[in-house]
Amino acid sequence: MNSVKRSHDRGIFSIKKNVKILKVEGSPHMRGFQHGYLLAPEIKKLVHGVLDGAAAVIAKTIHCTFREAKERMDLGLKAAEPFFPADIKEEIKGISSGLLKAGVTEPDFRTLLLWNTMYDQWCIYAHPKHWDPFNPGIKAEYKGGMPGTRVLGGTGCSSFSAWGEAAGGDGSLIFGKNMDNLNLPGVTDNRILLIVNPDDGYSHACMTHPGMAGIDGGFNEKGISMMTQFNPSIHETMEGCGIGTLSRTLLKSAESITEAHEILTKNPRCTGIAYHVADAKALGAAVIEVSSEKATIRLPEKNSSCLWTSNHSNSYPGWINYSGYNMVNDQAPVYELESFSTIAEWQNSLRNPENLYVAAPSRFGRYRTLLNEYRGNIGIDNAIAILGDRLDAYSGEVRAKYTPSTSNNVLATICAFYPEDKFFEDEPARAFTAHVANLWSLVIYPEKGDFWIAANDFPAQYGGYEHFNLFEEL
Repeated sequence: MNSVKRSHDRGIFSIKKNVKILKVEGSPHMRGFQHGYLLAPEIKKLVHGVLDGAAAVIAKTIHCTFREAKERMDLGLKAAEPFFPADIKEEIKGISSGLLKAGVTEPDFRTLLLWNTMYDQWCIYAHPKHWDPFNPGIKAEYKGGMPGTRVLGGTGCSSFSAWGEAAGGDGSLIFGKNMDNLNLPGVTDNRILLIVNPDDGYSHACMTHPGMAGIDGGFNEKGISMMTQFNPSIHETMEGCGIGTLSRTLLKSAESITEAHEILTKNPRCTGIAYHVADAKALGAAVIEVSSEKATIRLPEKNSSCLWTSNHSNSYPGWINYSGYNMVNDQAPVYELESFSTIAEWQNSLRNPENLYVAAPSRFGRYRTLLNEYRGNIGIDNAIAILGDRLDAYSGEVRAKYTPSTSNNVLATICAFYPEDKFFEDEPARAFTAHVANLWSLVIYPEKGDFWIAANDFPAQYGGYEHFNLFEEL
């Protein structure tokens, strides 16, 4: 069942199969204008409320006042603003212009810029005390520790890719991705599939929220698919390009893993992220792990035609055929790993059930098991089964549906569902509850343009997947 709701010029907002879809075309400003004009009611209702919710989460995580959290976010924007690429900034200006044309004056342009840094600021404050927004540009010593409720510690995503012998069938590359985050008030009702046909690059599809240029990746017409995974480091700052900015830039501009790597390494970066990039035409993939200062590239194991990643670094020399800079050295203090001088000690430390800092380490091993189990038969059905898996590889237990994990480490499974927490706001005062689970999940055949999306429940996988085709939508 299709229901076209709004259109303007070359832009269309519609609901198909219960998925909200925004299609935009043209120049950066034109694309933004269509976005702002067509989603004006949602942007007006959503942005200020979720930004306040984000401030409440930051305040609770780092034990500061709500007012200070908002001030920190404003200072984070001030640090990040010079690093917005010109086309992304122009697209956000277009969103603001579209809002004004629709009669909406708030949020204004600067608030929209702040909105587009929100996920980067969450990553910063999931493990604070090493970037000081009150003294940007001055590198602070990482002092360790994650005070507060550690609710952001559960934030993280995961993905896999398979092709050739591993995928089976005709050998086409298949890409699966889970995006996990908090269900702040209004967020789950505003999951938007964004389909972009730009004048200045490749057509692509990704997920976003109203007023936000991009969040976590997707795929483009050249067969490049990508996903971002929370992958913290002691080297982080708001003085760089954000996650959504780099993702949209990559999708619009890259037609190979080499070009993707250049985009991710030549641009200044904010937070520690693992970018999983796959090339359906060349039949290959890489995980590019970055922080504000370092970048590594991890390729598939020898004689393997699959790759996967979750929320801890695997750039450890000698581990799964990786050679290069040891990114674990920069991550271990954040995750408070007890010992990591050898691969065995590092792996044992990750598995410590009492470590509440490391984000869902069992996912990495569970992906390996499932990809081996389904080897030669990783089609759409088994890909969905992998992304919806609820077995904890460490305990051997299956987490029941709608039952939260015990912690970040125990029963934290591929299909994410973390305990609920309560947050408080001021000005005006209110309280709300939220928790981390899967916001959306996608299975993609990038070269064919086919993709299946789950975005109608929380965890999203529970609501089922709907099929679309990028080329048909274009």
